[in-house]
Amino acid sequence: MWRVIATFIAVALIIYLSYIASKYIGRGLKKSGSSRYMRLLDQVTLGQDRHVAIVQVGAKYLLVGVTAGQISFLSELRDEELVPLSAEEEDMEMKTPDFRNMLEKLSELGKRGGKDS
Repeated sequence: MWRVIATFIAVALIIYLSYIASKYIGRGLKKSGSSRYMRLLDQVTLGQDRHVAIVQVGAKYLLVGVTAGQISFLSELRDEELVPLSAEEEDMEMKTPDFRNMLEKLSELGKRGGKDS
């Protein structure tokens, strides 16, 4: 019986120490991502490991292309060229499928035996 209790305490201690370690690692990553002179304003994913990003460096805005192997300077943008998209435009461009609707369609498809009617 004593071994079971000791094993339970050891597992609980390992889980607790893992939590503490991940908490401190997370804090370190958060600090390394911040900068006093640069800021990532926006980015759009174009494909796997491919992004276009707007980076503010001081008073300048830079458009950069980012891939797994390199970062390329594309253009320098002026303040008047940075126009935020309206909520309607964002909804039209970034329309993500609703998981519930997709699941319902798949279940209906399964009920019909995979045949469209």
